[in-house]
Amino acid sequence: MSPRWLFLLLPGLAVMQAQQHGSIAGTPYSTPEDVVEGRQSFRSQCAACHGLDASGGTVAPSLTSGTFKHGGSDEALFSVITKGVPGTAMTAFALEGKEVWQLIAFLRSVNIATAAGKAPGDAAKGARVYASNGCARCHTNGSGGGFTGPDLSEIGSHRSLQQIENSVVDPNAEVAPDYWSVTARTKSGQTITGLRMNEDMDSFQVRESQGHLRTLMKSELAGFQIVRMSPMPSFKDKLSGGDLQDLVAYLASLRAPAISEAK
Repeated sequence: MSPRWLFLLLPGLAVMQAQQHGSIAGTPYSTPEDVVEGRQSFRSQCAACHGLDASGGTVAPSLTSGTFKHGGSDEALFSVITKGVPGTAMTAFALEGKEVWQLIAFLRSVNIATAAGKAPGDAAKGARVYASNGCARCHTNGSGGGFTGPDLSEIGSHRSLQQIENSVVDPNAEVAPDYWSVTARTKSGQTITGLRMNEDMDSFQVRESQGHLRTLMKSELAGFQIVRMSPMPSFKDKLSGGDLQDLVAYLASLRAPAISEAK
């Protein structure tokens, strides 16, 4: 069975791990329905301090920016919600794992909805930073671009400002299985690399850099390696602070049509 399908079939295990350790890669509950449930939980559990719309209150800060004092990763948010923050009004909440993830899904939806408008950079300048650094060699944006990295055409509708910035300066911090790559060597000596699209007991399906889909039968390979690192280099020391802000503002502006976001 493909690991991708196995992952989809085991959300309960993911939640159990989250409950036990407060640590999990990715958010297992992030559908529009989960966001609605998360909003309801937020209003009953959190709104008294953070405000009904998460914009802050007299006791607790706004949660709409996507930047959090005690860490902005999903793992950090899970820990804050379930363990609290000592010395502050933020107490631990004894919630089921699913409800915690739905709360996080709601917060992410709030962060993403306000991201483009709150981006401190200049999106027009960011488009030039995107072009001058060759981002289109690996990423699709609209109708053009490469296939090595994620499609960025609507990235602003799916990631907060902090998540977008983190993906630029530290791309290895979170690499979804969908973007693992495969390096394989055939028995005839040919080396093949590509994005790992799927895997089962007998084969890999990979997408090569030019977009060509290819099936590799494991029985025909001399060896292979699944690369769980991002092929994207870090731009932490390659962009000035201003250029980074402009690039983040540009990426945050790449959004789905309003009718799509409303679904």
